[in-house]
Amino acid sequence: MSARVRSYLMLLVVAVIWGFAGPIIKYTLNFFDPVTFLTYRFLQTCLILIPLLLILEPRIWQHLSRFTPSEWTALIISGLLGSTVNLGLLFWGYSLTTAIDATLINDSLSPILVALAGHFILREHITERERLGLFIALTGSVIIIVQPWLESGKLFSGSLSGNLIIFFAALSWAGYSVITKKSLKNQTSPLLLTASSFLFGFISMSVIALIFHRPFEMYHRLLSVPVGGHLGVLYMSVLSGALAYFLFQRAQKTIETSEANVFLYLPPIFATPLAYFWLGESVTFTFLTGALVIAAGVYVAETKKRSVGK
Repeated sequence: MSARVRSYLMLLVVAVIWGFAGPIIKYTLNFFDPVTFLTYRFLQTCLILIPLLLILEPRIWQHLSRFTPSEWTALIISGLLGSTVNLGLLFWGYSLTTAIDATLINDSLSPILVALAGHFILREHITERERLGLFIALTGSVIIIVQPWLESGKLFSGSLSGNLIIFFAALSWAGYSVITKKSLKNQTSPLLLTASSFLFGFISMSVIALIFHRPFEMYHRLLSVPVGGHLGVLYMSVLSGALAYFLFQRAQKTIETSEANVFLYLPPIFATPLAYFWLGESVTFTFLTGALVIAAGVYVAETKKRSVGK
């Protein structure tokens, strides 16, 4: 099996994990506010990844000691973008909108914004056909974002605010992807990037948690949450956090950033049925219109690879 095929398989696993993550986040937010949820999640992920990093890469301290100031800056900024900023905005958005809308907006906009960032910052090539496809998909994403306004006629609604917040979460993911891609080219290991992201996330989110919550209050809240709520955080920590982030970085080391992020279009395929049957969320005509426009844009952008290869 070639390295490229292995990368595709890893990204497919990531797409399934992140597809199920949307409805699980929405369900778990019934028991935790976003700040408590993320602090708890980052702690669990750090307890998994940091010991794993020290075991698998025992010379990591020597590697870090050779980091230049610019490499440290990239590591810290990418870590905060990929954890506190991206996931903070994402969870905040999920608390205000539906899992179906949030998943489709995030997972349609992220590849578009990453492709654009990869083109303008990393000088990755985008063909005219890709540009057309990205524009069509972006149009579909805008339809989903403004869906609450189109259907209710209310400009200032919670769902619309949530959708807009999800847009900024996707924007932060684009920044994270581009910076980590450059770090990977500088031979920074995928495991180090993943572990440091959640470590910086835990430190920064702990500060935020102490501002908004009393420590004993958070502790008692954790004790009062039913098993289902803790299982939701565990899924996000182990599978959606540690495993998926590591697989994404490992795959991105082999293929282009824009190509890796094409797989981010797939999670809504898994999220929509789960949110519909489990959470009872509705699929509206406007949502289907936006989803079909996004699918058309993805088809236009990605079929170029097959036609060029003939």
